[in-house]
Amino acid sequence: MELTEQRPSAGWRGIRSTKVAGWIATVFGAVHIVLSPVDVRDTWSQAVSDGWWNTFTLDQSTTLAQYERSEALWISLASFGVPIFVLGCYILWSTRQNHRVPGWIGWLVLLWALLLTTAVPASPAWSLLCCGAFLVLGDSKRTDPTPSPTALSQNVAH
Repeated sequence: MELTEQRPSAGWRGIRSTKVAGWIATVFGAVHIVLSPVDVRDTWSQAVSDGWWNTFTLDQSTTLAQYERSEALWISLASFGVPIFVLGCYILWSTRQNHRVPGWIGWLVLLWALLLTTAVPASPAWSLLCCGAFLVLGDSKRTDPTPSPTALSQNVAH
């Protein structure tokens, strides 16, 4: 009897790539959510002490204090940290449920990250570029054993 090494299936490699993308997005979002407010904590402290309701504006800043408050909002609470974190959590959940994450999501993240990295090369946007690439790779390697909804409905009807 000869022992042979079992190689993971293409579907497993696809799930693994997708899971890596999920972890990249989750960590990127979490770090952004935690560290960004630390950099502008004095501005946030002032905003909270002034009262939360309507303390920020979308109007053009006319003073340094307004500019600092606007910047604090856009690099922390209104940044892409939270949506990227949510996307990463969703991707990780999907892989645990053995759900396919469509490649088009990866292509959109890849395109967005490419624009970001070329506009600001010295930024953490490179991690989003990796995230998008892993999502695309994960979907291309995935052999989804789940039947399509059309096939399921035909089986139920018969």
